Amino acid sequence: MKTKQTYALVLFFTIGFFNHSVFANLPSSSKALQQVSQAMEDNKFKKIEEKLKQIIEQSPSKHAYVELASLYLSQNKNKEAIRNYQEATLLDPTDSKLFTSMSIAYLHLGFYEMSKTMAERAIELDPALTHAGKIIKYIDKKQEVISKASKTGKAI
Repeated sequence: MKTKQTYALVLFFTIGFFNHSVFANLPSSSKALQQVSQAMEDNKFKKIEEKLKQIIEQSPSKHAYVELASLYLSQNKNKEAIRNYQEATLLDPTDSKLFTSMSIAYLHLGFYEMSKTMAERAIELDPALTHAGKIIKYIDKKQEVISKASKTGKAI
């Protein structure tokens, strides 16, 4: 009976030691996996970006510009997104969703007035567009907070 207890105790400590040594390496292996995943995403992004640029070069279309702008927006490349949304609006100046998307990109850059202007244009084109209205309300509240903070001399 004592041998079984000793065996169980040794097994328990061996497993504990093994697991500890495996988990001790986990942060570095996890970081390496994140780096590999990021590299794969970057490569995927580049391939899609190049393909869309080729399509636009061969035959510019609103859809291709919107896809490229959306890709840039997803990568937080807001200036590039805005440029492509602007190109899309030149091809279809009546698409309210383009102006809403451009408003979001301006908002990410902190250009509140431009963001609001784009959202207002979207609502002019489609008064039922709720997203643009929400953006305007958000910007109004944000500007109110900024105004109050500047009057009291507090940093935001």
